[in-house]
Amino acid sequence: MINASDLATRAVSAPDRSPRCPRNKAIVQLLAATIANFDSDSAKPCIQRAAELLAANGNRHGHRSNEFSASPNGLAPWKAKRVAEYVEANIASKLPAPKLAGVVRLSTAHFFRAFKKSFGETPLAYVTRRRICRALVIMLRSREPLSRIAVECGMCDQPHFTRVFRRTIGISPGMWRRQFTTLGASGDGEKRP
Repeated sequence: MINASDLATRAVSAPDRSPRCPRNKAIVQLLAATIANFDSDSAKPCIQRAAELLAANGNRHGHRSNEFSASPNGLAPWKAKRVAEYVEANIASKLPAPKLAGVVRLSTAHFFRAFKKSFGETPLAYVTRRRICRALVIMLRSREPLSRIAVECGMCDQPHFTRVFRRTIGISPGMWRRQFTTLGASGDGEKRP
C-alpha cells in the first residue's frame, strides 16, 4: 500500500517532464488528499489503487519522481536538483531565468537551453506549473481566500492567478475548489475541514 502523505509529496515535488504532467499530478494529489481524509473502508483501497496506477504510469514512461537524469547538453543532475529545490523554496518570489541561472552559476542563454533539455519546458513554464501545484495543495488543505493563495504562490494578484490556473487546469480556481471540497463531504451533509 502506498502512503498518502508520501504520494502527495511525490506528486508536488516530482520533476516530471510529461506534457500531461500537470493533470496527472493534480489527479494524484487529489487522490492522496482524499485518502488522507476519507474514512470509508470500501472506497479507500480503490482510491489507493488508482493513485498507484497513476504513479506507475509516470514511472513506466521513464519519469522517476525523485531522480534527475543527465541528458545530453542538459543540466547536470545536481544542478537540476538545485534549481528545482530553489524554485520550491522561493515559489512566492520573482524567479526570472537569470536569477535561476545564477543559482547554478551558468550564463542565462546556456542555462535556458540546458534547462529546457533537462526539464522539457522553459524555466517560466516550469515555475508556473510548480506555482499551480502549490496552489492546488493549499486549496486542498485550507480555506484561505484565493487572493492570499495567489500571493503565496508568487502570482501578482487574484485575476492573474485565475487566468493562469484556468489556462493550466481548465477551470477557474473557485470552481475547482468547489468541486473538490464536496469530495470531503461526509454522509451527514457537513463538510469536513
